[in-house]
Amino acid sequence: MPTTLAVVDGGMISGWRRATPSLDQLHQAVFHLRATHPDLRVAVVADPALKHNLPPGEQPRLDADIEVGALVLAPAGTIGGFQGFLGRIVSQAAESGLNPVVITDRAVPDAALGKVRLDGGRWLFDLDDTTTTDRTPPPRHTRRRRN
Repeated sequence: MPTTLAVVDGGMISGWRRATPSLDQLHQAVFHLRATHPDLRVAVVADPALKHNLPPGEQPRLDADIEVGALVLAPAGTIGGFQGFLGRIVSQAAESGLNPVVITDRAVPDAALGKVRLDGGRWLFDLDDTTTTDRTPPPRHTRRRRN
């Protein structure tokens, strides 16, 4: 059975029901994820906008997280934006034999999307009951022409 890789959208978790993102909230969520799934591999990734959305006092902590590899920011200007970056992580993980599950509020084509909720100060992650976003593009609507 392949090892599961949880790909966590750090921007979504740090900003969950908050006016401004919080690294403390992100760290707490990742701690709960690791505590409830000790054999799980975890990759925390974020849109580069997170760096600019955090309060100035949290900038050094974000830089420290990046430096030690606890968090990866998508390269600015990446093809397909942050969703494309997540999609490439999912593809590479699957190619290397892992079972990737993405925790995000974005549509990531062909990715298993897990669920997260906050219950009384405890972060709960459902990595088994996933949904998958279809890769097929939405139907094109064409206007009828008059003859």
